[in-house]
Amino acid sequence: MNFLKNSLLLCLSLLVYGCAQAQPKDMDEKVAYVERYRLLAVEEMERTGIPASIKLGQGLLESRWGTSDLSRLANNHFGIKCGKDWNGEGYYKEDDDLNDKGELIKSCFRVYGSAEQCYRDHSAFLMNPAKKERYGPLFELKRTDYKGWAEGLKKGGYATDPGYPSKLIKLIEDLDLHRYDEITYQDLLSEIGTLPTLTQPDSPEKIKPVLVVGVPQSTNDVKFIIAGAGQTVKDIASKQFVSPKSLMHHNPHISGADEPLKAGTRVFLQSKPKAWRGQETYHKVRKGEGMIDISVLYAIDLDKLYTRNKMSHGQEPAENAQIKIRGGKVKKQPKLKSDQPDKKPTPMPTVPQTSTPGNMTTTATSTIPPTTTSTGTKSEVPPSKAPTTHVNTTTVGASNNKVNPVNSGGNDPFGKSNPVPNSGTQSTSAAGSVVAPQYHLVMEGDTLESLAQKFKTSIDGLKKLNNLSTDECKVGSKIRVK
Repeated sequence: MNFLKNSLLLCLSLLVYGCAQAQPKDMDEKVAYVERYRLLAVEEMERTGIPASIKLGQGLLESRWGTSDLSRLANNHFGIKCGKDWNGEGYYKEDDDLNDKGELIKSCFRVYGSAEQCYRDHSAFLMNPAKKERYGPLFELKRTDYKGWAEGLKKGGYATDPGYPSKLIKLIEDLDLHRYDEITYQDLLSEIGTLPTLTQPDSPEKIKPVLVVGVPQSTNDVKFIIAGAGQTVKDIASKQFVSPKSLMHHNPHISGADEPLKAGTRVFLQSKPKAWRGQETYHKVRKGEGMIDISVLYAIDLDKLYTRNKMSHGQEPAENAQIKIRGGKVKKQPKLKSDQPDKKPTPMPTVPQTSTPGNMTTTATSTIPPTTTSTGTKSEVPPSKAPTTHVNTTTVGASNNKVNPVNSGGNDPFGKSNPVPNSGTQSTSAAGSVVAPQYHLVMEGDTLESLAQKFKTSIDGLKKLNNLSTDECKVGSKIRVK
C-alpha cells in the first residue's frame, strides 16, 4: 500500500515538474517565432493597415508558433482554406468540415512556397472585396485597437472557436505584441540591426517545407505568379495559356520573354490598376527602392504612379521620400535622388582621336571616366590638353534597330537588374557636365512622333539616342528620351 502511495506521489511530482519545464520551452519558441516574423508583420501593417500584433498573434495561434504540420509542410501559418478562388496546391487534413451525413471530412488548406507568401496572402484574404461585409469594418478601427480586431475576426467568421478572441488577446498581451502596432518598419529595422531569416532552421526531427512555385496569388486585385529560379516569361505564359507579349506588357520590370528569372520574381498575369486599393495612401521609400519597385510591390500602373507624384520617367525618389499610391496628384513633387547636394565634379581625363583594331572606330572629343575591364581592373585613359564635350561611338556591323530594355528602378528585388545600354551618345549640360539619361517605357499607342512631342525633342534625335534605323518602337521596351 505504501509502495503504491509512493509511486503515485512520484508520478504526480514528475508530471508537475514536466509541466514546469515545458512552459519556458514553449515561451522560448513563441519569442523566436515573433522575432522571425515581426519585421514582415510591420511591413504588411504599413502596406495594408492590418495591425502587426494581430498578424503575429494569429500566426502564433494558427500555426502553434510554427510547429504545426500545416505550417511546416504547407507554409500555411494562418489556417487559410483553399476556397473556390484558389488555383494552387492543397494540403488536406481534418478540421471542422462535414459531409452531407454529418461525418468529419478532410479540409483543403492552401499550400504556399514560403511563409512570406502566406503572410502576404493573409492580407489579401482579409482585404478581398468579396469579403468586405465580413472584414471591411475591421479596417475602420484604429490600428492600435487589437481587441476590436480580435472580436471582429470572430464576428466575421474567421474561426468557429467561441474563445478565439480571448486566446488571441492573451497571446498579444503576454508577448507584448501590441508594441509593434506603434513602430515603423525603418525604426524596427534599426532596432534589429539585420534582416531576419524567415525560413525556420532545419533539424533531423523537422520535415522540410514543400517548395511550391507557380501558385496564382493576387495583390491589389491583380493576379500574379511567383517564378521559380530559371523560369522565363515564355514558360509561365505557356502554363497560363496567355501570350508572352501580353505578359511582357504587364511586367515592365522584366527585360525579356526569354530572360531566366530569379526565384521570387513576380510575374503579373493582368494589367495593373491606376492606384492602390488598400488603406495606405503613401509609401515611404526605402534604401535602394525605385519607382518600378514600388509599382511591383503594390501592383500599380507605373505610368500612373509617376503622374500621381508629378514625376517624369527616369526620375527616382530619394530615400525616406513619401510616394503617393492612391488618390489625386500630389501638390508638390516628392524629394528626388537628384535633389541631393551637388558634389564638386571630379576632373576627368579625355581621349585623343584614335582608331582601335577590329570593328570599332572611336572618335573621341569628350571627357570620359576610366573604364573597367571584364577582369575588374581599371584602364586609365591618357589625358588630353584640350577637353571637349561630345563622344560619338559607332560599332560597325552592330544592329541599329534594337533597343535593349533596361530597369530604371534601381535594384529590383523581384527581377533581374540590367545595365544601362550604351547608346553611343552622352548628353551634356551647357556647363559641360554629363546629364543623367532618362528613359520612357513604351506603351500601346506610343510612336516616335508622339514621344518626340512629349519630351520636346525630334524623331531623328530619338533615333540617334537609341541607334534606331526605323521609326518603330517596341511595346514593353524602354527607350532613351534624353
